[in-house]
Amino acid sequence: MTIASLAAAPAAPATSADQMIAPFLGEIVALLDAGERDQAIARVEGRLEQAPADAAALTAMGHLGFLSSDFALALEALREAHDLAPASAVIAEALAILFALAGELAEATYYAKLSKANGLDEATLALFPRGWPRFTTAFSTIGERPFLARGLAALARGEIDEARKNLAVQAAFSPNDGMTQRALADAELAAGQPRRAADILARFAANGTADSWDLSRLGLALACAGEAQAAHGICAEAAADLAPGAEADLVATRLVAALFDPATPRDGAPLAALVAQVQAPLCGAAPIAGHVAGVEAPRRIGVLAAALTHPRDLETIAVLGQGLRDGGAADLVVFGSGALAAPRNRLLQGRVARHIDAADFDGDTLAYTIASENLNILLDAGGIGAALHLSTLAQHPAGCAAAWLNGAFDGFAPGLDLMIGGNALDPGTGPLPVAPCAGGLVGRLERSPRLVTGNAVPLLGADILPGQLHDELLQAWAAILARLPQARLLLRDREMSHPDNVASLIARASALGIAERIEIVDGADQAFTAGLDLLLTPFVATDGHDVVTAAAVATPAVALAGPVRHRRFAAAALSALGLGAQAAPTIDGYVEIAVGLAGDREARQRTADAAAAAPAFAPQRFAQALLDALREAAR
Repeated sequence: MTIASLAAAPAAPATSADQMIAPFLGEIVALLDAGERDQAIARVEGRLEQAPADAAALTAMGHLGFLSSDFALALEALREAHDLAPASAVIAEALAILFALAGELAEATYYAKLSKANGLDEATLALFPRGWPRFTTAFSTIGERPFLARGLAALARGEIDEARKNLAVQAAFSPNDGMTQRALADAELAAGQPRRAADILARFAANGTADSWDLSRLGLALACAGEAQAAHGICAEAAADLAPGAEADLVATRLVAALFDPATPRDGAPLAALVAQVQAPLCGAAPIAGHVAGVEAPRRIGVLAAALTHPRDLETIAVLGQGLRDGGAADLVVFGSGALAAPRNRLLQGRVARHIDAADFDGDTLAYTIASENLNILLDAGGIGAALHLSTLAQHPAGCAAAWLNGAFDGFAPGLDLMIGGNALDPGTGPLPVAPCAGGLVGRLERSPRLVTGNAVPLLGADILPGQLHDELLQAWAAILARLPQARLLLRDREMSHPDNVASLIARASALGIAERIEIVDGADQAFTAGLDLLLTPFVATDGHDVVTAAAVATPAVALAGPVRHRRFAAAALSALGLGAQAAPTIDGYVEIAVGLAGDREARQRTADAAAAAPAFAPQRFAQALLDALREAAR
């Protein structure tokens, strides 16, 4: 389609500002209305390349952003255009419509009045492409920050990308709204973007409006971003003026900060003392007696899962539910988040006997609901990521309460009777009965083995947060790369590409001579792992998901079998898969095993064979193994 064949441009508006932008904007509107979006984009980008401060091109970019539902882009472009042409009626009208759609009454009213004062008329309105609503329509349905509502709903459903998209839009329109900013910080944390979350929450601390929960979340974000000392400082600030009811959140943050702090002691006894000190605010005066009578023949099992810390945890609960159902062993009651029919809970549908939306429960409500369900066993699947669970278990133990998923520190939590799987400490180092790994920490509903000979250039990889990249781990990787001169090291981008993280990584890796051999790549966990020849697990972790994900796609993994729980989740998962020989007791052993696996042509086949035989991928055997572990611990 040529420019000459387009419909005639609309009549020029009355104001000089709109007269200046009308020729180009009218051309773009005609292209968009004719369905020539790609041509319109090329024209706008070409003009902005020649003149970045062009009001007509920026207004056209606002149109493109709006029609593609990129409202943040539309707002940014139109604001820049307004700064350049404050007397334009079309720009003011577009901003009025955007703010009305975002639920911002004051700004919508201001720009609507400005558009009238600037000479809004039918000629001006003709400079809007089809798809823009009239202001009267947008204003008549103005709501209470609709993008915030959509974002919160998506967050509750576990649709993190959708939540971030909507909350980022609302934050652009409502930069001073505390609820929006806090929700966006939660979404960034859930998406594995802790530094972005910290940047948001730090503004509350800087302007003196941060409450105890804000500071706890800020400490958590800093710890995950690798700023352990800063996290400790924020926790101390929160503890100095702690609001009633905020104890559990602060406990969870302090535990994560201790977990990711390189200075945390490696042996069990000092760690036990540290955790006992941190959890003191939740402990009662008297010890809580265990209630394990229902373990031998449980008929009703509950799982606390309202605040899972890993997206794969829900799949593990689905594996347990299917295994219990198929084997007729017991009914599974899940205290989760959102309705069972919600997309987030798709994997649970048809696999659990009952699902209770407990996302908004306080500790007392949750405890009362648990008591009313007549449970034989209560499994804590929330771990340190669910402070509410710690608080509930401390005050209202029900039946046999066992640490299961994500429980790097849960073995010391008051209210727990048992520890299972990777949560179990070595005998003699903890106060509770322990069980072996049995069926493993986590499970999957299916496998997708990738049986190939390997990449031409060996690809090693790790799926970690910045807070897990301790010096001893990076030094071990450097030793591995020195032994494998052709290999590359890939890091999945869980905020590794943030400027602060990249600068630190380059400096540390350069000192070891490996900076040029490290790449940061995008991708979902399973797709990322499937492309590797070897998964290098971290020395500090809160779960064994990376190992089980690797086994699902037949990618070999190496792990360190450390002396405390948070240093052996990966090793426990390998053991459960029948691959315990790939877990080393020392860092030197870790290096040796990694080098050996990288050159072992049969390693991928052995991993696939082990996964095929493991309970982790067989729901009924997984459920039975977990029950056996509970029984053994109870005895």
